[in-house]
Amino acid sequence: MARRRRTQRGHVFLGLLVLLGLLAAGISWLVWRPPDVGPALAWLIGGLVVAGWSALAFWRRDAFAAAKLLLFCTVMPAIFCVLWVFNAHSLGGPATWGGGASAVGAALLGRYLWREWRRVEVLPNVLLDAANKEDICELDGLQLCAGLLRPEEGPVPLELRILVQSCVDAERTLTVRLSGPSKTRVHYPDRVTVQVGPGEVGRLVVPLHPLPGARAGGTLHLGLNITGPGGPRLRFWRARPYVARIHPVMQVLALLAGMITWGGGWSVEVPVLPDAPPPRPQLPPERWTVVWRPGLEQLHQARAA
Repeated sequence: MARRRRTQRGHVFLGLLVLLGLLAAGISWLVWRPPDVGPALAWLIGGLVVAGWSALAFWRRDAFAAAKLLLFCTVMPAIFCVLWVFNAHSLGGPATWGGGASAVGAALLGRYLWREWRRVEVLPNVLLDAANKEDICELDGLQLCAGLLRPEEGPVPLELRILVQSCVDAERTLTVRLSGPSKTRVHYPDRVTVQVGPGEVGRLVVPLHPLPGARAGGTLHLGLNITGPGGPRLRFWRARPYVARIHPVMQVLALLAGMITWGGGWSVEVPVLPDAPPPRPQLPPERWTVVWRPGLEQLHQARAA
């Protein structure tokens, strides 16, 4: 049975476990004082076990993101060990061995990331040809961009169009949650769910109806949730990561803790339409259209790349 893909929160949790495990192991190594090494040894082993298990779980879910995190975790100790050796004027001891091991790990991870960046594309990048790179975001193997369009004909005066491109060899379930403007100003569905096939590119059209007489449309926030079985990557170009919107309650709690947080999320501005017709009792359903789908031969070539 295929494992369910974890969300971005799961990735963040695993990354924090890796950092905490390595931090515990590093501190225990620094306070190592023989012959009483029992507590330090326990913390060292425990920290390495936690970091190793978390790194392996992270790698299975998103090898590219895990490699970037582990590269940081190996480069920093290597730098500290080199500075320690220069300060002590000695090439022997744990600092030399630790720095050498960290440098080797960083070199291997850097080589892996470099190969991933330079991999030759087999499937066409339909989304990058249709939109600006800055407007595309990515989450759990799906790349998306959105915009508003006023159709010349149709039951609603405004449509939200989301282009979706799958980068993995597995089916994905995409759920888009809409929030923001009051329903007294804009009519829109609360959420929309579609199925995206392996390597598929599609267009999701969501009807919107700004009400006549509304002075402002407002900001329509789009929250993403993506699930589906794991699968190897078919498209290797990577868009900027999607960052979830920070809830105002979390901003207040962070402020009480002495931290200022902002940003995140994905949104579009709904314009004012003075000539908008009166809304119907019910919005028409959303539409999902497959723009491009890879053939069997293209899938085999992309899997072998």
